[in-house]
Amino acid sequence: MNCSAETRGPLLVLMPNGRLDAFGANELDQDIQQRLTDDIVCVTVDMIGVRYLSSAGLRTLMALGKRLAQRGGALALANVQGYCRSVIDIAGCAAVFPIFESAAEAVAHCGDVIREQASLDEWDGLEEVERDCGEFRIIPAGDDEGGIEILGHIRDVLYARITPAHLCSKRFYETEYSIGLGGLGDQVDDYFGIMGEMITIGGTMVWLPTDGHDTPDFLIPRTDTGEVTLRTAFNASISGGFNELTMFDSAEENGTAISALYRALFAISKTRRDDYRGIIGIAVRAQMASVFGSGVTKSPVEDIAPANGEMIIDKSNIAEWFDCDSAPRHTDVTCLISGIGADLTVDLSAYDEEQLNSVFYMHPANVGGKTELLHNHGVIFTELPMPDRAANLEKEIKAVVEQGDFLDMRHLLDSSTVRRALIGVSYTQTLRRDPRGTILNEEKH
Repeated sequence: MNCSAETRGPLLVLMPNGRLDAFGANELDQDIQQRLTDDIVCVTVDMIGVRYLSSAGLRTLMALGKRLAQRGGALALANVQGYCRSVIDIAGCAAVFPIFESAAEAVAHCGDVIREQASLDEWDGLEEVERDCGEFRIIPAGDDEGGIEILGHIRDVLYARITPAHLCSKRFYETEYSIGLGGLGDQVDDYFGIMGEMITIGGTMVWLPTDGHDTPDFLIPRTDTGEVTLRTAFNASISGGFNELTMFDSAEENGTAISALYRALFAISKTRRDDYRGIIGIAVRAQMASVFGSGVTKSPVEDIAPANGEMIIDKSNIAEWFDCDSAPRHTDVTCLISGIGADLTVDLSAYDEEQLNSVFYMHPANVGGKTELLHNHGVIFTELPMPDRAANLEKEIKAVVEQGDFLDMRHLLDSSTVRRALIGVSYTQTLRRDPRGTILNEEKH
């Protein structure tokens, strides 16, 4: 066993070559002792040159992971070869440390962990903004250009004119944070007549079938093989990642309404972001004081469209087509939210008008003066404690999915209230058609 290495600030990249048996593990351990200085927070082990792994090698890796965890860091493996991966699986260690297909992915993961740790270490120095509704602590996240990618058109949903020709298939990793209308199933007949509100967040897809049972269903893929895809007639996905994370604490005893929270985010963005153009995409891990929800109760397909030709949200049709809460459906719960919002107090002419109209609409159950158009879906869990300091949205979402007791999924009305939240904010530069959806009538069933 020999090992080359590269130090990149707080990241150590190890590239062992040889057999990680008892002898090789001892050599690697000695190498680690020499290179693991106090400044190292994360380690990536590129195992492309390792063809053999035993329990001795696993113990060395696990001991390294434990030391890094005590520093608030992480160990990530990359390019794990077939036999070695089988050993990791059979030893039950696949969940102990993340495994990536490439060294670049593992390094990127470690970079996220390092940034999170730095943000937590510098928590008291984070930018703070006070608004009437509460306090915002702002954590820089990424510089990628934000966008909303759209499949279908919201008016086809609202006029109940969906046909099988509107259906598209998307892989889970292509819709990490999205909202829309859809379902799961192999054949079109398995889901077409019961499509309902849907959300994807952190790799989980949840939908509310319109089969009369009012019971959400969900799928959490551990690996995205592409064999099971979500089916959708309308979907809006956040692309480009998040530009900032915001830790929000409400100043209001009963929490801040989602509409007020968006208005505060809009106002803050106007004064501090040159890339703010009036639309944001968000993903949220929230402590909710109250959840007011709604859900379409019939699949908006052409064969059962309203006879009067009006939209399903028209006052003459809404009672038949929607279940809307006038009292809180849930109180004191944890919620994962995907959403988009448009600030109507700014000029939105920079966006493509057709795409703007294809994703936003005025929900009649959202009452009051409208200075914003919001579209949010949420997955509701029993209440879980939220750390006082949080700077990794994916980590917090994963913890809720793995530890929380699932309760419900709904389209969130703007009157729902938030006590605390970690919010990922994408400053949307473009609204565009989603190039990744596959039209189902071009697939073989």
